[in-house]
Amino acid sequence: MMSDKGLKKWIRRIPSACYMLIFLLVLFTALVPEFLSPQNMAIIMRQAAPLLVLACGQTLIVLLQGTDLSLGSIVSMAGVLWILLLNLGMPMVLSILCVLAVSCLGGVLNGFLVAKGRLPVFIVTLGTQNIFKSAALLLCGSQTLYYRHTIFRTIARTSFLGLTWSVWISIFIFILTWLLLHMTGFGKKIKALGGNPEALSLSGGSVSRTTIMAFGYAGLMAGAAALLVCCRIESGNPNAGNGMEFNSIAAVLLGGTSMREGRGGVEGTVFGVLMMQVLKTGLTQVGISSIYQQAIIGSVVLAAIIMDVLFKGASIRKLPLGRISSSVLKNGPAEAVGSVTGKNGPAEVSGSVTGKNGSAGREED
Repeated sequence: MMSDKGLKKWIRRIPSACYMLIFLLVLFTALVPEFLSPQNMAIIMRQAAPLLVLACGQTLIVLLQGTDLSLGSIVSMAGVLWILLLNLGMPMVLSILCVLAVSCLGGVLNGFLVAKGRLPVFIVTLGTQNIFKSAALLLCGSQTLYYRHTIFRTIARTSFLGLTWSVWISIFIFILTWLLLHMTGFGKKIKALGGNPEALSLSGGSVSRTTIMAFGYAGLMAGAAALLVCCRIESGNPNAGNGMEFNSIAAVLLGGTSMREGRGGVEGTVFGVLMMQVLKTGLTQVGISSIYQQAIIGSVVLAAIIMDVLFKGASIRKLPLGRISSSVLKNGPAEAVGSVTGKNGPAEVSGSVTGKNGSAGREED
């Protein structure tokens, strides 16, 4: 039987978005009796699918102690590019591959500037956000592009086992991202490097590659989200991705992913995405004016994050650099994952450390 201490630890692992999601479902069901109907739930999940895909990519960046502000603009650019290529006569499969490749390259550009240029993530992605936004406007001449194809309705409206194909695609990407983070060396490196800034600065080459790959994956997810958005609205709109980057960041943070400790993952992000979509849909169905909806959503998101801080106050403090496990010394830079033991307990760390005073060598690219 689980002890009281173990129970408290298990409860602390549940993201605040989960509690808020349950509260919102009960509240809106009381106000709108049909809110929990299968049809309404299917609509909510269909609308949440693109954000879930985008948030899966954003989760990797948050685990690396950053936030990618350019993902929404990549969604806009990729969506416009896809419809443009289709209008130019490019085959469907080839056009999808081109869009995903361009989106991935946009993410790689961000990662390269951050890793090789030693530039702050915020500054880099804020700059590329405007570049990608301008590219979207140039590609479509500031106009919405249209293209009719049966694949749009098939993905956005055709159901299988009660869920549209867009939802199944988002579920597949969620599972893929979970496997990437928990079952591969790449995912373990992301968590280790995000868990300790000192170790992040001590190991050069592998950190650069991991950072570039993480941003590339985030860009790829933005391209996939753009495809789902285009299928839903059946057009390429240069404003389609506006605000999606902030919604994805909020969903990741609400899901309990830490920007300081490399802790969390996409399993919590799902609750954050669903909470935000349930809130938006509920406010609309209750009849709240769009003028007030953004303020209410912002207030609820802020309240959920504050609640998460109160429940896990100790966990948001930066862990002190204490005793470093000998496995780090043995396995070499970036590849080794050891433990740091300090006042707040063990944490994962990756890097190379030598010498009595903690001097470290850097791995050259």
